[in-house]
Amino acid sequence: MCLGNPQGKSSWDKTDICVVLASFLCLAASICVVTPSLTLSWQLKFERQIIIIGFLLSLMNLSLKRIAPTLFLISELRWGGSSLQNYDAILRNSISLSEIGYFWRITILSFILLPLGLSVGYKRFTGGTSSAVIGGKFPGRYGLAVPPLGDFTTMNNSVYFAIDANVPFMAASSNDSVPLPFESLPIAYGYNTLLLDNGSAALLDMPLPDYVLSIQQNLNGADFWNISATVNATVARYNTLTEAYRSNDSFWQETMDSSWSGSMGGLSSFELFNGNALGFLPGIPNDYDGAYCLIGSYNSTLFWVGFFNDLSSPDAVAFRSVALMFNIRREICAGKWQINRTAITLLEGSCTGIETNQGPLSQYSNVPFPLDALPVLAHALTSYSVERNQSAWRLPAFVTAIATSYWARLAFMVPGQTQEGQFDSELNYPPTHEYITSTTTTLNATWMLYFLLAFQPVLTLFMFLSTTLFYSSPIGKGFGLVAVLSGIDSNCLHLLSGAGLSGELKRPVKLNISVVDDINDVQPMTSY
Repeated sequence: MCLGNPQGKSSWDKTDICVVLASFLCLAASICVVTPSLTLSWQLKFERQIIIIGFLLSLMNLSLKRIAPTLFLISELRWGGSSLQNYDAILRNSISLSEIGYFWRITILSFILLPLGLSVGYKRFTGGTSSAVIGGKFPGRYGLAVPPLGDFTTMNNSVYFAIDANVPFMAASSNDSVPLPFESLPIAYGYNTLLLDNGSAALLDMPLPDYVLSIQQNLNGADFWNISATVNATVARYNTLTEAYRSNDSFWQETMDSSWSGSMGGLSSFELFNGNALGFLPGIPNDYDGAYCLIGSYNSTLFWVGFFNDLSSPDAVAFRSVALMFNIRREICAGKWQINRTAITLLEGSCTGIETNQGPLSQYSNVPFPLDALPVLAHALTSYSVERNQSAWRLPAFVTAIATSYWARLAFMVPGQTQEGQFDSELNYPPTHEYITSTTTTLNATWMLYFLLAFQPVLTLFMFLSTTLFYSSPIGKGFGLVAVLSGIDSNCLHLLSGAGLSGELKRPVKLNISVVDDINDVQPMTSY
């Protein structure tokens, strides 16, 4: 009784077609996993990406292993020596068998190493990012606030606020060899400083610390969020009518008198220890146009600190001749911040010039306290009194320092004033036009990564088409031990005597494969 199940060979193997399609489906899935513009990569993040890509590459390799042996067998039959040992090595996917041709050793070894190389290769595409827009999961709150400066309560005063906020600008402008990038204005510095133009600067209200903390708790590693919002800001602008005001006696007398009577100290000056002093004269604040001040460095014999309320005094006269006038207002501005696990940074921003509530600036108590502000201002501006008095950074440095001083004083004073019900809206308010994007670390989806992912499916398709092209070859999917034994000439079996256990032969043995007519004339059969 014959146990063989005769079959014809079709030009298209349905299983192989499904395998090729499955390989390309895995490719499509892997592309979705790594493409940054798709939300899936952001949701998976780097850790889950490499797990899924590793799994998909394994499936692609299984598809390749399904197709490759048939083409290898056909290639050995048509162009090789039709060696029994080569057929055995191909079927067993082994390079350690005896009497195997060098070509097949190299080919089989390459296909063994291929999945290992791919599994190592795709993990090297690090440093990519993927972003997604965040909805209203984290309702934002903004206000006159500063990032946490430490655990010491003594840090919470206007001196430290001003220093911390102004340091990034001071570092960027410390050397005249670095030109002021006029074409890039406005430019952001630190966490809320914005140089709008050559004579204007803004200190933006920020996301509140609790809001920032709630975001940071959801970040891992190098993840970050970009938050854009329209907020209020403390804006200082150089008054281009300074020269006109310089000769206005009534303006100067009124400013001096109001500053002195308002307990703001009149003209307060601080020695710069280079033959000059830095003078600061705050103007009359009001609730409809904010505040203004006059500031400048002048020649003086002052020792340490001085206060003047007489316009005819030598220091007041010298100060008046060089003072710059700045207007400080609360305006509507837009900012874009980046928040990571440890810091918040202002990336960019702009201001509309539209004024908002000037109430906080209208309070005399919210004007920078001279003994607090002058040492900080001197630290920021001393270099511009002599050696850098012609620097392009001079006016931006003055306007940024003034904006920072007023903002720092507001950030220090307003929280205490809200206990009496004043200015609540300045400390805690929802923004308008808030837009949040979350960015996480992912695989770096370069064209090389896509090439790596597509290599196996494309190779699988090529091998499938090549196998189909040579479908007339008398080798099919069933080629193996059973197929050979079913069609072998029994008179040739004695040549293999002695290899029953070792499976090794002393020399290459050629396996002749041919198609002969069946004795029952049913259909042709393969003979070995």
